[in-house]
Amino acid sequence: MSDDVTSDIQHCFEDAGVWGWLHAVDLRDSGREVGLLPDEPVALASVFKLPVLVAYARMVDEGELDPTESVTLTPAQRTAGPTGFAAMVDPVTASWRDLARSMIAVSDNAAADALLAVVGLDRLKASIADLGLVGTRITGGVADLYDAVLRESGRPTYAEALTWLRDSGAMAWAGVLDPANPSSTVGSCRDMTRLLTAIWRDQAASPEQCAYMRTVLAQQVWTQRLAAAFPFDDVVVAGKTGSFIALRHEVGVVEYPNGEAYAVAVFTRSARTRLILPAADAAIAQAAKIAVASLR
Repeated sequence: MSDDVTSDIQHCFEDAGVWGWLHAVDLRDSGREVGLLPDEPVALASVFKLPVLVAYARMVDEGELDPTESVTLTPAQRTAGPTGFAAMVDPVTASWRDLARSMIAVSDNAAADALLAVVGLDRLKASIADLGLVGTRITGGVADLYDAVLRESGRPTYAEALTWLRDSGAMAWAGVLDPANPSSTVGSCRDMTRLLTAIWRDQAASPEQCAYMRTVLAQQVWTQRLAAAFPFDDVVVAGKTGSFIALRHEVGVVEYPNGEAYAVAVFTRSARTRLILPAADAAIAQAAKIAVASLR
């Protein structure tokens, strides 16, 4: 990778006013890669749902979970969130495989925590270790993340906690965003491209389950980050976003019709708490575009 490419990627993040991390790799066994702090741990936000998906798929492979079995999520038990089953007001019944689909396609918090509960942290940690994700640590689900914010802020509601983080300047030292905090869920860009590579090469689970994972990742609805860099009908972008407080991430695979495929992971952190920050989304797209172009 040339210094010019690294510099151009860094300028994308600087122009958007965010800190950024990136790793991209050619999936055609060329060994070519691009990185900007690719091994530095960063709080994962909803990107943690990708390792959960893999652990779920392995559980299915082992015959310990029937993916077609129905499970009911009630309002009292499920984790809150703005999308999917988390946003609904009545009990919802779905199969495990459709919970996994919702967890990825719309980043459904309720589905993610239900899957994490059935998979278990021990199995998830074993899967992470087996896949060689040396910089990844998952300590809990979305509900645990919410609880941590409430504890740190001392506020009674999540909305009030976010306001406090934004207005007090406390976000700069928020423990939930600190990779050095042993209770934080973290990972590196290189770990996420390694995991995506394993899924695309049928090494993360059985070929059947890897095909399922590739399908649901391609069904993700968010298009303002990685997909915005490749707005072509014949290019498929399959990915998973992560957004939490000051974090905006996406990891995914860009597939061209000629067979080229590139795994890309981009993490960003902004200086302020904002629910909407188009400049950060655009920086993710532009950085990914530069990285992939340098590998083609």
